[in-house]
Amino acid sequence: MLFSFLLFSTVSASAAVPPSSINLSVEASAADLAAIINQSLPKELYKGQGGLGTSVTVLRTGPIVVTATGNFVYLTLPVQLTFSYALYESYPLRAGLRFKAKMNVTPDWRLKTELYYTGLSDNLADTFRLGPLSLKPKSMVENISQPVQKLLAPIIDNKVNDAIKLRTRIAPLWQNSFSPKLVSKEFSAWLKLTPEKIVMSPLLTANNQIKVSIGVITGAEITVGPKPVAAPVKALPPVQQLPAFDKSFHVKLATDIFFADLVTALNPVLLDKTFGDDKKITVKNFNLKGEDGRLVVVLTTTGDFDGELTLFAKPVYNPQNNSLTFEDVDFDTKNAGWLISAGSWLFSSPIRSTIRSKLDATVIEQLEKARLKASSALAAVHVAEHVTLNGSVKSLSLGEAAVLPDRLSVQVVAEGDSRVSLK
Repeated sequence: MLFSFLLFSTVSASAAVPPSSINLSVEASAADLAAIINQSLPKELYKGQGGLGTSVTVLRTGPIVVTATGNFVYLTLPVQLTFSYALYESYPLRAGLRFKAKMNVTPDWRLKTELYYTGLSDNLADTFRLGPLSLKPKSMVENISQPVQKLLAPIIDNKVNDAIKLRTRIAPLWQNSFSPKLVSKEFSAWLKLTPEKIVMSPLLTANNQIKVSIGVITGAEITVGPKPVAAPVKALPPVQQLPAFDKSFHVKLATDIFFADLVTALNPVLLDKTFGDDKKITVKNFNLKGEDGRLVVVLTTTGDFDGELTLFAKPVYNPQNNSLTFEDVDFDTKNAGWLISAGSWLFSSPIRSTIRSKLDATVIEQLEKARLKASSALAAVHVAEHVTLNGSVKSLSLGEAAVLPDRLSVQVVAEGDSRVSLK
């Protein structure tokens, strides 16, 4: 079949089939996030009013601890609290301020953190005395959680963006997607994308990993010949957040199965084979051609009939089971003379079923070879420096088949997945 699988129709793929999604997965670990946050956290987190006329100083005593699970990022900040009242000053109280953060993405590709205070660790005393005052440190800390939270929120915002770097990761992919990519030098086959938009699923956190899935939604086609003209590069669009999106890859194409390949497949079951019981014929030669939307098989036989016998076979697409089979494999009764009649022994011989089953099996085999070749061609497409598109074709959705003079042309939608590797 050579590389006929990649002889895509010239109609825009994006207009004929569902758009494709080129997928990019961006991940950051909770440990990496904690490391960059700790680099920017000041030692003094708050100094001001502590309630009941007291003042309080909150100092960071160690690195912030970050975990990621249940679609939240959890932060525990170890602190030391010192309360003052008049001439009195408390001994340092150690505790952990706990927060959780939910992250969203703004249309301009910035991650925005919603930070919530969730309470203290349990190692604070219920009460303690400061001069004439009896204080409840746990409830008093509630008063200082807001200013500490206001300090933390922009730091976390900036550092999460530094860790994920959404715009930096997606911009080269978007810009370079407009330029056709060579996927087969041997056959001069080019992958041409027509990017439409960028979508993103909500940030997911599990097992101390922060993950976001991004999809470049694009039309896709492959052309054979000179390099296609690159489409004008559009500006990076605002990201659209969706609960989920279709991550599959769809490409419409015309797959050509040449009659020469069908002849090769039929040779072992037809050439020099004898059919019949009381009356017998032996196939000495045969050829295939297309005529009026049907496959024509012309057999040259010897035995009880010396001459040419003609059979017709029509390819039929069945959308229920996504199959292409040859139906109505029958002899041409117009030109066969006395040999073929309503009760002819040829109709009960296995010659028709032999031809039909071999044609059906050959079509399946050729389509599978085409799928593997397409997967190989799309396995590693260089998009930009350190950016590679990896695609695989997992299945074919068939369409109507056209019988041409020298080939069977099948409308196919290749379905698979694609992803971007950043190395």
